[in-house]
Amino acid sequence: MLRDLQRVVERAGGLEPEDFRGAASALLQRQFLTLERVRDRDPYRIIINYFDYFTNLFDALGWSLHRDDAFDLVGILPTDSETFSRLKQIDTLMLLCLRLLYEEGMEKFEVSDGCVFEQSETLLSRYETLLGRKRPQLSDFREMLRTLKRYSMIELGEEAEDRLPMIRILPTIRLVTGTKVQERIQAFITAKSTDDDMAADEEQDNNEGES
Repeated sequence: MLRDLQRVVERAGGLEPEDFRGAASALLQRQFLTLERVRDRDPYRIIINYFDYFTNLFDALGWSLHRDDAFDLVGILPTDSETFSRLKQIDTLMLLCLRLLYEEGMEKFEVSDGCVFEQSETLLSRYETLLGRKRPQLSDFREMLRTLKRYSMIELGEEAEDRLPMIRILPTIRLVTGTKVQERIQAFITAKSTDDDMAADEEQDNNEGES
């Protein structure tokens, strides 16, 4: 890879090896870079302009490099699904609800720079309605949002009167809510449905035994 870097630098004109190392480091630290964010612009442009080099570099490190020119973003995902970051179950379920809200916003053309804006209350209500679960406590919900922000899925805006922030859902959410995540969610819903049916049958048996 050092030879590849040297060859790329020789053709780059004005860029030094440190620029390429800095771009790779930025992507490893943030996982996603967008042209829109000021701090991302320089490493984003370097990676896009020398995409083949960085594709080979990250492949050697066990990462798959992705780009979306429609939304001006680039990101990496682990090649081995077992090395994906393990979110808590509630974080994963909330993530899927965010993906649903993102797609609904796209369908209604409520998009700005590839992002969909949504209120926290809408997310919590959808979580309750779709999954039949109680909404998390405020402190837990805030921590959950911070976690998703850390993984570049969302950004947080000003708080409303309910003390909850406006959520900016980033297009990166499409990359991390693929088939694997949806399969895990479906398995959870199926298991929950089975448990509910078993609980109902057990309650019915108990009632019949008492009568």
